[in-house]
Amino acid sequence: MSDLVYFLKEFEAANGEHPVTARPFFVSEDLVAVLVTLQPHAQVPEHVHEHHAEIFDVVRGVGTFWLDGEAFRFGPGMTIVVPAGVRHALQAGDEPWMLRETVHRHVYARKAIRRALRKRFERLLQRG
Repeated sequence: MSDLVYFLKEFEAANGEHPVTARPFFVSEDLVAVLVTLQPHAQVPEHVHEHHAEIFDVVRGVGTFWLDGEAFRFGPGMTIVVPAGVRHALQAGDEPWMLRETVHRHVYARKAIRRALRKRFERLLQRG
């Protein structure tokens, strides 16, 4: 099967394993996909990411998501977008809370130029 198809069940944390578990299942230079499991009442304290945006989708369970100090009850079928620089925190409810987190890292000019040069060099090597 393709290495681009994932079964999230394979990345789930066991009940009680750790209060918060984050298991990446796809990682590239500017995009990361992670299955995050919070055990009942576990929390991720308020924090900010200056250089990447995040998107959270609930896979299972219900919890509270704080976005710039405002609390949202967050359950299956809901998505929250957290732009870079926005304060956020999470706390699971009475059951395990499972979220798919997609992280988009900002690509800065220097990094983009290096990537383009590396690709061009690789193409030249392939041509012989």
